[in-house]
Amino acid sequence: MNKCRFVRITGIVGLSAMLFSCAQTGQYTLSTAGQQGAAVGGILGTTAGIMLDHSNRWRGGVLGGAMGAILGGALGQIANDAANQAVQSNQTVQYTNGDQTIQAIPQGQDSNGCETVTTKYYQGGQLIKTETREICPNQY
Repeated sequence: MNKCRFVRITGIVGLSAMLFSCAQTGQYTLSTAGQQGAAVGGILGTTAGIMLDHSNRWRGGVLGGAMGAILGGALGQIANDAANQAVQSNQTVQYTNGDQTIQAIPQGQDSNGCETVTTKYYQGGQLIKTETREICPNQY
């Protein structure tokens, strides 16, 4: 497959993943973190699927994009929910699934009335990412 076609396929499927990540499904909608996770997961999954499925790159791109969007959206949503629960309970909240753990630690209130939460992501017991975010009263 030539490079131009690869870029076109990646762009089309990636754009689709980003659009689907913004979709609302009736009663339940993804948070901004869930939408961002779905978009990034869809793009990365699409790219990986195209590169790994040598016999049918379209199939690899579509399946990789769909799985990446689902997993990325779920991870973003779980991290957002953990941060909100940590603020509401003023306690550390931890979600574990197999060897993956998300831990949200409330840090207290800042000068503008928003709560600061540090979220840590672990895989196989090793810290892989730490992020700090503000959660304001109108967000939880």
